[in-house]
Amino acid sequence: MAAKISNITELFHRFHQCEMQLRQGKIASCLINFRDILARMPAIPITEKEKTELNAGIELFLRNLSAHKTFQEIFGEVSFTDTDLATNLEFIKSMIAAQEEEIVEKVKKDEEAAEFQRLEIAREEQERLETLRNKVSQAVAHINEGNLPAALEIIAESEEIANDVVAHFNEEGMRHREAKKFDDAVACYQKALEVAADDEHLHYNIARAYYEAEHLDKAEELLAKALQINPDFEEGKSFYTFLLKLRYPSGEESAAEAPPGLLSRILQKLKGLKKNKAPEEPAPAGK
Repeated sequence: MAAKISNITELFHRFHQCEMQLRQGKIASCLINFRDILARMPAIPITEKEKTELNAGIELFLRNLSAHKTFQEIFGEVSFTDTDLATNLEFIKSMIAAQEEEIVEKVKKDEEAAEFQRLEIAREEQERLETLRNKVSQAVAHINEGNLPAALEIIAESEEIANDVVAHFNEEGMRHREAKKFDDAVACYQKALEVAADDEHLHYNIARAYYEAEHLDKAEELLAKALQINPDFEEGKSFYTFLLKLRYPSGEESAAEAPPGLLSRILQKLKGLKKNKAPEEPAPAGK
C-alpha cells in the first residue's frame, strides 16, 4: 500500500510515479495513484508557483492518459481538453469510481504478471547457472584427464567459464597447500595456469607453495614471473623483500654472491625496505 500523501513534496513524488506508470503501461496502478492524488490535493498547502506547475503537469498527464490504448480499452474514447482542469479532475474521479472494481482487478493481474516475470527470470538464471556449472565441470574433468584442447574449447565459450575453472584449481591448490601437500598444490596451480597463464596471483601462489616446501630457488623463479606480468604487484614485492632478507640476511653486500636471476637484479632496488614479516595469504586467482 502506498504511503499517505501529507505534503506537497509527497504529492509531487506520487504524481511523478503516476507519470512513470503511465509510460510503463501500468494504467491500473497509475489510476489508483492518481485517485489518491486527487483526493488529497484540496488538503495540501500549496503556493501559486507549485499550483501552476502541478496543473500544467496534470493537463499533460491527462492528454497522455486519454491517448493510451489500455486506458481506451477500459473507458473508451475520452477527451480532457474541452473543459477546465477542475471539471476534468472531477470527471476522472467519477470514472475511476465507476470502474474501480475492474481497475483493482487489473492491478491485481499486473502484480501477478510482475511476480510471474520475476519467477521466470529467477528460473532462467537458475538454468543459466546450472549450465555454467556443467560446463565448468566438463572443462575441469578434461584438464584432469590431460585433454587440454577439449577443455579450452569449452572455456572459449565465455569468460565466466574460464574464471570459474581457474578459481576451482586455485582453491584446490590452496587447500592442498594448507594441508602441506605441496606437490599436489603446485599441480593444481599449474592446471589453473594452463587456462590463465598471465595471472600473477597464480604464480605467486605457486611461489608460496615452493617456499613452504623449502624450495627457495623455485619460489624466486615464480615470483619473478609474477612481477614480470605485473611490476606493481604489491604482494609479490613484499614476498621478494621477505625472501631477500631470508636468503641474504647481511643485506646489500650479499648481492655479489646472489645467483643469476631477478632476485639479485632487484636487491639494490629493494635494499631500503624494512618489511620483515611473512607475506599475507594471496588473493584468489584473477582478483
